Amino acid sequence: MLMKYFEEPGCSEEFLKWLHTEANYRKFFESQKGFATPCTVKWESDKLWDVDPVMTPYKVAARLGKAPGYAGPPNAKAAEGLFEVHHHDMYAKAVQGMPARNRLSGRGELKKIYVA
Repeated sequence: MLMKYFEEPGCSEEFLKWLHTEANYRKFFESQKGFATPCTVKWESDKLWDVDPVMTPYKVAARLGKAPGYAGPPNAKAAEGLFEVHHHDMYAKAVQGMPARNRLSGRGELKKIYVA
């Protein structure tokens, strides 16, 4: 992703093209041992996923990810919902010992954000 305010976007574009050539990206991808989610489906069939079976589920992580606010617009309310409900509220409840089943119901908090 390139920001519109870059003074020399051409340099950034060239860097991204260079980085994402298979030979260059492979070095990065293999050094991460599966902890860096591959950005295209091509990498889902890479031999790296056969090395450690624990990492196998992560090979499709990029396909499953959704932006905050999905399937609606990624806006300030979506960001607030992600932070307030997920990061702040759910982690606070976990530290206080609330069972996971009870922590996952953040509908009331989301309604306050989206309806207000």
